Amino acid sequence: MTGTTTAAPVVERTRVGWGDLAWLTWRQHRWAIVCLLGASAAAILLALGLAWYVGATGDTSHMVGRWRFVGLGQSLMLAPVAFGLAVAVFWAAPLLSREYEQRTHLMVWSQDVSPTRWLAGKVLALGVPAVAAAAGVGLAVRTMVVSTNTAMSEYSPLRPFEMPVYETAPLLQFSYAAFGFGLGLAISAVTRRTVLSMGLTLVSFIAVRVVVSGLWRPHFQEPLRVVEPYDPTYAQSWSLVDSGALTVDSGFSDADGNEVPFPAECSDLADNLDYTRCVQEKNVLLFTDYHPEDRLVPFQLFESAIFTALAAALFALAFTWVRRARRV
Repeated sequence: MTGTTTAAPVVERTRVGWGDLAWLTWRQHRWAIVCLLGASAAAILLALGLAWYVGATGDTSHMVGRWRFVGLGQSLMLAPVAFGLAVAVFWAAPLLSREYEQRTHLMVWSQDVSPTRWLAGKVLALGVPAVAAAAGVGLAVRTMVVSTNTAMSEYSPLRPFEMPVYETAPLLQFSYAAFGFGLGLAISAVTRRTVLSMGLTLVSFIAVRVVVSGLWRPHFQEPLRVVEPYDPTYAQSWSLVDSGALTVDSGFSDADGNEVPFPAECSDLADNLDYTRCVQEKNVLLFTDYHPEDRLVPFQLFESAIFTALAAALFALAFTWVRRARRV
C-alpha cells in the first residue's frame, strides 16, 4: 500500500517588514528596554505615591530633609536631571557602534533592508519609549513638587526657576531625552567605537546642558531691574526670590539704575552703622536683575524648542552618515 504526500507550499517573503525590524531590535536590546522602563515605572510610582501621601497627611518630612539626610523626594527629583543623560550614554551611544564592531549590521543589510530602514526601526523601537518614559517621569515628579508646595503654602521650598524643579516640566523632559538619544546616535554612527562614543556623548551632553542652562537660560529675555536703597535689614531681592523669580545679577548702581563700582572709602569701616551711613551718603543704591515667575512657561517652551531643534539636526546627521556608510 502506497500513499502520497503533498509538500507544504513554500512561502517566499518579498521583503523584511517593520514588524521584523521591531522584533529584531527587541531581541537585541530587550534587557535595556526592560531596565529603563522598569526604573521609570518605579520612579513614577514613588513620586505619585509621595505626592498622594503629602496631600493626604500634609507631612513633608520625607520630601525635604533640611538638617538630616537627603529625603526620598529630593532623591526622586534627581531622576529628571539624570534621565536624558542615561538615555544618551547607556542607550543611544552604544546602539550603532556595537553593531559596527560586531558587524551584525551586515546580516540585516543583506536581507534587502536599506540602512535607512534599519536605523529607522531602531529609532522607533528605542527612541519612542525613551522620550515617553522621560515625559512620564517629569510629570510624576512635577506632581510631587506641586503637592509639596501646596502642603507648605506659607513657605514654598521648591521654587519654579530653581534646578531641578525647572527641569521637571514634561515637555522639557521630552526634548532632553530626544536630544540625548539623537546625540548618542550621531556620535555612535560617526565613531563606530562603543567606549569612545559613550565618553564623547557624556562630555557633549553635559557641556550643552551647562551652556544652555547656566549661560543662555538667564538671557532668554531681557531681565527686569529693580533699584532700591542700601538697607542691611531688608532687600527687595529677598522677596523676589521668595516669590519664585529668577535672580540673574545684582550689585551697586546710581539713581538711574546704571551699575557703579562700590565706594572704596566705605570698605574699611568695621561698624555696620558707619558702613551703612557711608554707602547711603555716597548715593549708592542696590540693583537686582531678575525674571518674574510669569516667564517660566515661555522660558521652558523656548528651551524645549532649542533641544528639539538640536535633536532633529543630530538625527539628520545620523541618518545621513549611516546611509552613506560603506557596507564593509
